[in-house]
Amino acid sequence: MARARRRREQSDEAAGTTVVICRGGDCGSRSKHPDVDHVALLREARERLEGVARVLPSACLDACERSNVVVVVPPDEEPVWIGEVLDADTNAAVCAFVRDGGPGAAPEPIEVELRAFRPTRRNRQELEHELGSD
Repeated sequence: MARARRRREQSDEAAGTTVVICRGGDCGSRSKHPDVDHVALLREARERLEGVARVLPSACLDACERSNVVVVVPPDEEPVWIGEVLDADTNAAVCAFVRDGGPGAAPEPIEVELRAFRPTRRNRQELEHELGSD
């Protein structure tokens, strides 16, 4: 019950930006990334972005070669796709970017700029599916 209430409050407070964090396929794989605490990274993103953006885990965004993938989806700008979010420092930089306004409003930190990539049509379709099913 508390978890559902927190999600509802976070959604209500969000400024319209959604952060999709892939946790399917290689992005949540302990075998591919044995030293990554996937649960902690998701929890940290939710805590850092509470009241700023809606944070949604994704089943798979079909960009496994870039795992772990995070997509920042602002309301009026193109989404920014970020790969290789595998540590707390990169995760914090992504969250700071979103807190500062995200795409179209804030400069990309170097951690984001170096990891940003152009999604394929299939990647975009998977994102649309994830956003449509929330």
